[in-house]
Amino acid sequence: MKLYVAQNPPQAHILCELLRSHRIQVEVRGEGLFGLQGELPMDDSSLPYLWLIDEHKQQQAKTLIAEFENRHNHSPDWRCDDCGEINEGQFALCWQCGASTTDEAILI
Repeated sequence: MKLYVAQNPPQAHILCELLRSHRIQVEVRGEGLFGLQGELPMDDSSLPYLWLIDEHKQQQAKTLIAEFENRHNHSPDWRCDDCGEINEGQFALCWQCGASTTDEAILI
């Protein structure tokens, strides 16, 4: 059964290995279409996803994925002090000018 739609193949493989480390059988499917971005519309049907083989472990798998997302999505976005660009919280360097985040950076 389709368990989780990832935003990109690396995210799908990271979560796949996380679940496998907890003895939950899953596999990554649909990653071949990801390389066609710009040629095909990208939605849930064309993004890579995790396919759960052990359907009886669905709740455990969803819990592990939620915990993973909570740990990796907790940093707020921030505005660069140097150029004013808005950056996602998980990045320590501004993608626009390369400046590093500081304690004075404006959190969004």
